[in-house]
Amino acid sequence: MTSLPNFEADAPEALLNELEDYAREEIAAQVQSHAHEILRQYGQRNDYDVEPIIEAGETDVSRRGDRVVVRFGWPEPAIYFERGTVEHVVEAKSADVLSFIWEDPPEWVREEFEPEGDGYRVFLPKVEVAGLPESRFIRDTLNWLHAEFR
Repeated sequence: MTSLPNFEADAPEALLNELEDYAREEIAAQVQSHAHEILRQYGQRNDYDVEPIIEAGETDVSRRGDRVVVRFGWPEPAIYFERGTVEHVVEAKSADVLSFIWEDPPEWVREEFEPEGDGYRVFLPKVEVAGLPESRFIRDTLNWLHAEFR
């Protein structure tokens, strides 16, 4: 327990210290856990590997004057999972071809390319992507957090 010799002068700083510790140890961890659980369920439903997005997520707890601020963020591809995408074509921009491992590819890929890892390493100038359904993992987590503090 904190000792406050001059309660009026020391109480605001002591309260902010406690709030910052609580935000770092409890709020940040709970928000990450909630968001990542939504994202993992989305990945399972849609057969997507979302772990790279989860691992790249960042949380920052900082003090700004008389406030404690908790910021959450994920790298740019996360917005495509959050909002979803429509069917589109991805074309090679800075290289002549796109290269990736295609798991469970059609027969023509198996005949034309070599196996690698869990699939076949392909080299293509462009690919047609079916699009992603929206996950709403960020919006739903913020709504959940808002409800927690009502």
